[in-house]
Amino acid sequence: MVFSTNIFLFGFLPLVLSLYFLTPPRFRNLYLFISSLLFYFWGCGPVIFVYLLCVVLNHYAGHWIYNSPPAKAKKILSVTLVLDLAVLIYYKYFNFFSDQVATVLGSFNIHWQPSFRVALPIGVSFFVFKAISYPVEVYRRLETPPKKLTDFGAWLSLFPNLIAGPIVRYSEVSREIFRRTITVDLFFGGLSRFALGLGKKVLIANQLGFVADKVFSLPPNEATVGLAWLGLICYTFQIYYDFSGYSDMAIGLGRFFGFHFPENFNQPYRSKNVTEFWRRWHMTLSRWFRDFLWFPLGANRRPGFRTYFNLFLVFLLCGFWHGAAWTFVIWGAYYGLLLVFEMLLKNRFKFEMSGILGNLYTMIVVMIGWVLFRSADFKSAWDFFRLLFGLRPGTGTFIYFPFSYYLQNDVLVYLAAGFLFAWLPVERFQKLKFWQSAPGVALTGLVSLCLIAYSAIVMSTVGFNPFIYFRF
Repeated sequence: MVFSTNIFLFGFLPLVLSLYFLTPPRFRNLYLFISSLLFYFWGCGPVIFVYLLCVVLNHYAGHWIYNSPPAKAKKILSVTLVLDLAVLIYYKYFNFFSDQVATVLGSFNIHWQPSFRVALPIGVSFFVFKAISYPVEVYRRLETPPKKLTDFGAWLSLFPNLIAGPIVRYSEVSREIFRRTITVDLFFGGLSRFALGLGKKVLIANQLGFVADKVFSLPPNEATVGLAWLGLICYTFQIYYDFSGYSDMAIGLGRFFGFHFPENFNQPYRSKNVTEFWRRWHMTLSRWFRDFLWFPLGANRRPGFRTYFNLFLVFLLCGFWHGAAWTFVIWGAYYGLLLVFEMLLKNRFKFEMSGILGNLYTMIVVMIGWVLFRSADFKSAWDFFRLLFGLRPGTGTFIYFPFSYYLQNDVLVYLAAGFLFAWLPVERFQKLKFWQSAPGVALTGLVSLCLIAYSAIVMSTVGFNPFIYFRF
């Protein structure tokens, strides 16, 4: 049940919201816990019991850690983290590691294949990383464990950000778990933010995704340089508006229930270098790796090789977090090398990319990275790279549909909207006093309702509605 479906928009959400406001305040966390479990069960079925085990494990481990002396608490923390990671490794990486073992054995003429495959539950990476942050924060004495399992479960399983982020830590909403007030302004702000995210997803990401999927699925000898770049540009906007749209919807939904989730995107395509890009893209994940891996590794407290190695390792693991495939590992290594290069330039030569040239450089290297991210394997990525740079594979190119078949008028409109909202300095418009006036509020409400209505119409007529980050 994804947010951009009519069953969620006109079924699950209105029902859950209506009953939430009818529920006495002292039972609302229990109600949210149960509603979120039903939401997750809809998409994952029996895996819900594994998820419940994670809830129980981390809740009681948090109490045990908090009430134990430091040496014992550290051991409990280590065991808890191992068990949390075991869930992630089993469900996300079992098939990958099994395939690697089979490949290695095959090189010795030993033919072996695993007897079963593990289905990947949606959002497993998100809820495991969310769970991991909690015992660490308790161990660091940043938070006090909640007394009730239902209070803890309401946070860990909160359906707006359960399966695709943002990665909301307990410390970021701990006060609102126990005391939250839903005002008209907060609810209205949530509605406008949800509408914005829904429009990004349905009216830009999905529409450009049609073109991207068509181009990337073409055999190498049926595409041209121009068509390859069109497909890549469409995918570049698709993945941004797909994920940032989901994050906007999650933030808006959180406000419906009185929660303030952290921002997850800040127009990353305006970045002047790759370092800035990762401060603007999937911000909650970047902060997670910074606080729970980069700092424990020593960050940049040891200048020289160790700092550069730590930075490379963090992004290598970041790539592997995104998917159980060698393309994701190389994608992470690619960004690790870029960031090490930029840090080296800054530390040794006091140079940092900036301005229009910096933005152009950033967009080129980011788009090159998206080829790895989008491709199923190295061969597909290599073939697409050759197309991009005019090195057509095969003996000839056979064009079955002209360029205009892919770049139709409606696609041009969606591309223009993608460019506009990716680079428009929205912070200047947000500061205008007009939006606080009665006409500004009325206009915001009208635009929000129109976005929801039109998106619903599009969702009813078009079946293409994937969420890219659900598979992570």
